[in-house]
Amino acid sequence: MKTYPRYKRYDLGKQQAGTVIEIVLSCVNNVRLMDHANFTRYAEAKSYKFIGGRIEKSPTRLTIPMSGNWHVVVDKIGFQTLANSNVRALVPNGARAANAAAQTGAISGAVQGVTVDESGARPDSEAHVVTRILNELNTYKQIANTDVLTGLANRRAFDARMSGIFSDPQTRAATALIITDIDHFKSFNDTYGHAVGDAVLKIVATTVQQSLPDNAFSARTGGEEFAVIVESVSVAEARDLAETVRRAVETAAFVDEATGTDCGQVTLSLGVCMAALARDPGDLYAKADAALYDSKNAGRNRTTVVTEASDERPAETSVEPVIYSVTG
Repeated sequence: MKTYPRYKRYDLGKQQAGTVIEIVLSCVNNVRLMDHANFTRYAEAKSYKFIGGRIEKSPTRLTIPMSGNWHVVVDKIGFQTLANSNVRALVPNGARAANAAAQTGAISGAVQGVTVDESGARPDSEAHVVTRILNELNTYKQIANTDVLTGLANRRAFDARMSGIFSDPQTRAATALIITDIDHFKSFNDTYGHAVGDAVLKIVATTVQQSLPDNAFSARTGGEEFAVIVESVSVAEARDLAETVRRAVETAAFVDEATGTDCGQVTLSLGVCMAALARDPGDLYAKADAALYDSKNAGRNRTTVVTEASDERPAETSVEPVIYSVTG
């Protein structure tokens, strides 16, 4: 049976007369409630009747006028936002409709029967429905901002956090950016394979996270690169924090649990820059990144800090930050 492609169908299964179908959507959308005969006509592009119309407020409730098999049809315009939709059957007077075969096709899964009394009160109030939707939205937001492999924040979340630094002068004055890169990471992938390389990334992420205070934000910004934004610190405290992270990774055990492969010692090179020394997020990142590559060029496994003196050099002159620590 061919369904008109603009719409998404939700099968409610057999419902009794008086059952209230509650539809909760995360956007304004067109909703149709149809019995099976009219849905068949609709699907065959024939003349049909329906209950419902344009939703201006969510949740909305449509009452089934007679017992039988029923369908909810949702306009597919903006369908990506319907991942948070929820369809429920509110069964009157404590009766239970036969919903065993009902499917909603969205997050809510099968249609659920909820008992309501004669006054229309129900345990799952509108406030609870809204709260559930907000919780779902927060979950999706967290997923969208999380690196799947390591569990740290991803580049999207990092960029948003960087933008926020420069919106508050007081916060900016005492905020530092630390960029770090795993030394010789390509050799891990070439020697042991990408699965072991992924294991190394996970261990580094966990070690970095465990080394940070509560006022630090950590992210995997791409490949083998990580970044830390830390607030309410001086340049010396930011340097010490970077060194804490470096030493923690240097002394960590890197053994792939799946294969038992011992990857040996893993080290980091780090670059540190205070936000007060940068014009904007892009400038801050560029300066910390330049310090990171100075650490690489100086032999790796070390921290390089951009100092105020070096930052005042002419733009065409290469920055020569102070190297605060080296291996051994």
